[in-house]
Amino acid sequence: MDELPLGRKIYVLREDRSLSQTKLEVEAGLSFGTLSRIENGNINPTKETIIKIAQVLDLHDDEFNYLISLQKSSPDESEIERVVGMVSKEIKNERIPAYLIDSKLRVWDWNRMILKIIGTDESTAEKYRGYSCMRLLFFSELNIRNRIPIDKLGRIIKQQVDTYKYFSNKYRNESFTNSEIRALLKDDSFRDAWKTESELKYFPLKNEFYLKYGKHTLNIDIIINRFTSDQRFIIVKYYPKDSSTLKVFEKIRNNVS
Repeated sequence: MDELPLGRKIYVLREDRSLSQTKLEVEAGLSFGTLSRIENGNINPTKETIIKIAQVLDLHDDEFNYLISLQKSSPDESEIERVVGMVSKEIKNERIPAYLIDSKLRVWDWNRMILKIIGTDESTAEKYRGYSCMRLLFFSELNIRNRIPIDKLGRIIKQQVDTYKYFSNKYRNESFTNSEIRALLKDDSFRDAWKTESELKYFPLKNEFYLKYGKHTLNIDIIINRFTSDQRFIIVKYYPKDSSTLKVFEKIRNNVS
């Protein structure tokens, strides 16, 4: 399992806050040099020290769970199967396009409505199970990017890359993430968006999205919610933002039911 040691996780979370080792030591009441030894794996912090560090860093619940390995940062195959089994029926019965991803934005399940609006079928989608949303957007035969209206493309790519930055940041020292980012950076538009400062500071509750569908341009709100029973998974739903998109969704829903 590609799991970072505790000290490296503290380093990643501290760097996210642009907090020096000395400042964190002072605010957590640690002696000078303690944090360096923790981050380098020379000593193991006590439970009390971990709590003090977490309080100073003001960690969100999922960040704290990641830190203490209450859950492994990435679900294994059996955990993925368990969650897919729990939510598959719900996703399939959604009256709007929906799919399931994990905390690395890898896609694990979907309904037929989402496949219809991105212009693919079940067998093709199955080949890409476990790929990240970013790989599907930039590097697949699904050709999703070419379905985004040209006047919206730059903004949508920046928004999607910002979201990917947010979710991938704490995994940036893991081999899966490094390999993925290196592959994505070969794409000019991804690389340009990646190099600009992210505007996303908190968990993204929704994002705008546009897709060409026949003669229509679908105007979509992307709503993402953590799966309550396992915070490493996220259910993504596409909501229509105008009446034209609503009518298309209703037509698709009637055709795939």
